[in-house]
Amino acid sequence: MSHQTTTTAVHVELNREHNVMAASLSLLLPGLGHIYKGQYGTGLALLLLGAPLSLWVGLLLSLATLGLGLMIPVCFWAMTSACAFYTEDHRAHHLLNVL
Repeated sequence: MSHQTTTTAVHVELNREHNVMAASLSLLLPGLGHIYKGQYGTGLALLLLGAPLSLWVGLLLSLATLGLGLMIPVCFWAMTSACAFYTEDHRAHHLLNVL
């Protein structure tokens, strides 16, 4: 196995680990995964505006829909986590810093 192949394999595994970490952070609190990946504007908007708004709309609609409106915050949390997983990483990753 050549050095180039080993370096590429390590790089791919590190990217996967960063994506999983971003998704996990977004499950904890929407927007944290985007902040982790260096997308500060999107992360702060999701954290300060998106999460409270989805909770408010979900609670408001739950009164009219016999509780089905509570699916809105759950879907928002799941979509934010998936978005954090697939979004581009803007941080500078250097293989020598990690190894």
